[in-house]
Amino acid sequence: MSTSGHKHLAGKKIGFVVNRGGGGGKGRKTWEKLEPKVIKRLSEAKWKVEFTQHSGHASDLAREFVDEGYHIVVAVGGDGTVSQVVHGYMLADGATKGCSIGIISSGTGGDFVRTTKTPKDSIEALDVILSTESTLIDVGHITCTKPEFPSATSEQYFINICSVGISGAIIKRVESSSLAKLLSGGLAYWIYTYLTGLTYKAPRVKYTLSEGDAGEEATKEQQMDLYLMAVANGRYFGGNMHVAPNADIADGKFDIVCLHNLSLLEAVTKAGPALHTGSLMNLPPHQAFTQKNGKVTMSPVNGLDKVYIEADGEVAGILPATWQIISNGCRVILPK
Repeated sequence: MSTSGHKHLAGKKIGFVVNRGGGGGKGRKTWEKLEPKVIKRLSEAKWKVEFTQHSGHASDLAREFVDEGYHIVVAVGGDGTVSQVVHGYMLADGATKGCSIGIISSGTGGDFVRTTKTPKDSIEALDVILSTESTLIDVGHITCTKPEFPSATSEQYFINICSVGISGAIIKRVESSSLAKLLSGGLAYWIYTYLTGLTYKAPRVKYTLSEGDAGEEATKEQQMDLYLMAVANGRYFGGNMHVAPNADIADGKFDIVCLHNLSLLEAVTKAGPALHTGSLMNLPPHQAFTQKNGKVTMSPVNGLDKVYIEADGEVAGILPATWQIISNGCRVILPK
């Protein structure tokens, strides 16, 4: 592909939201590699780069870009950065305003780009963004409880996977640990996955799955001892765990994947390997099930239980919670 300015981008406004600290400094190196290419290839366009300064800043920057009439907002970072950019984009009604999102992966996990087959190489990903038309995909929305203010709720959009149970407990420990801040993201995650797995006690929860394909009977409130529930738009989470192999980012439904009633031994010997190979549904029905649904509600049976929720690798809140799919809610530039 030619490295000269892209004339079809003349007059276009393109904003880059860069997390330089993502992936243990990988984000900084990624931008240093990208910047000369951006300068050359966007000579016919108007472009601007903003660097995140704190947690949640990517969302604010994306919202500002959309409100200022930018045509493309490019997230340069990991899954958390991408999710924050999507959140800001959705708050600003980006799809209605004709804005698209581009993704250049530079973080620890890169789970969403596995689903979309977006190139991991930053220059190749830039080429996709500058030469490909955008497409509409689904977005998840969650309303949940704030851990520090149980009477208050928070809302968040997510593009990949939101999960609750042991995954939320792991991310909570990672975010709360001073040791984790000294380690690479991947190493910290695996250390706390092991430690959390040794002590995790499955809370009793009640839940409803609706707007799905399983019929009216499936919408009745049920209960289970929750090990993990993944509300999946994409297919991978947790650093290449293939939790929802049948998920489709444009089918108007979540893939709901649940693990329940597992002992520690079963979690280690059965669920762990199955998560990595995409074969969770080989587990017996009393321990795992999957459905396609557009809406999910869940709350703890014991109101004193703090059951943490993570969305795209960051703590979103605690139960009670409601998840809703927004069909064709986001315009993203993806490889053909």
